[in-house]
Amino acid sequence: MKLQLGSPPSDGNYLDAFIIALKAAEAGEGTVKLYSTAVKDFLEFIKKDPKSVTSEDVNRWIIHLMSKEGKIKGTEMKRARSVTLRNYVIAVRRFLKWIGVNVNPVIPRARRKEIRALNEDEINRLFEATRRLRDKLILRLFLDTGLRSKELLSLRVEDIDLKNRMIRVKETKNGEERIVFFTEETEKLLRKYLTKQGSSERLFPMTYQALYKLIKRLGERAGIKGLRPHILRHTFATIAIRRGLPLPAVQRLLGHKDIKTTQIYTHLVLEDLMQAYKKVFEENTT
Repeated sequence: MKLQLGSPPSDGNYLDAFIIALKAAEAGEGTVKLYSTAVKDFLEFIKKDPKSVTSEDVNRWIIHLMSKEGKIKGTEMKRARSVTLRNYVIAVRRFLKWIGVNVNPVIPRARRKEIRALNEDEINRLFEATRRLRDKLILRLFLDTGLRSKELLSLRVEDIDLKNRMIRVKETKNGEERIVFFTEETEKLLRKYLTKQGSSERLFPMTYQALYKLIKRLGERAGIKGLRPHILRHTFATIAIRRGLPLPAVQRLLGHKDIKTTQIYTHLVLEDLMQAYKKVFEENTT
């Protein structure tokens, strides 16, 4: 949804007025924070009246930010930083347009997201290394449903339909309620867990930080470095496509608004196909 920000002040503190306009337009808390941080950083860098800003000023600021990015180690961290950088530039351009300054800066491309999914051996090792009933259930639900971490943690006991093996996910990323399903094995674990859990309304009363550390620890115990909850979501999607679930169905289960987001998983399946082809037609040649 395009934000309607109204008119800027004729003079004065443009940043404060911009933040007020964003809030008045009912921009999300995350959007307000990102725009505020980006514009503040930009204004501190250029040290001039924003009304006199040129495209060259914005490009100098981008180069300044990119020099910081170059010092970051780790692929995931670099990708996260590149996405933030791109969003910063878009935010500043929006701010400048709002005050009547049209610039055409070079908008950096975000690094392509590297998709990692567990293979069958890693999944087996993960369950072999997991002892607690709760932890096994968390892993099963991730791999059966492809839920996001916050969606999993938002689940309440009343959202679980054991008879039909389905879950009503109410607190989703895009705000649209959806249904996901689970297997017979997960149903058995759920019944045991709910019997022992007591009367807690939340299925898993824990924080995101605790969940993240738990998954990482279980991965280390199984010899899987850098395991994160989202890798389990990737694994669900990859397995679903490999086993023939239609892409639109995978899209609905994952809660993707755009099917292009779901299509990134087909690259992994194509890699499987390529390796299988090479094995049959190239490695076995006589």
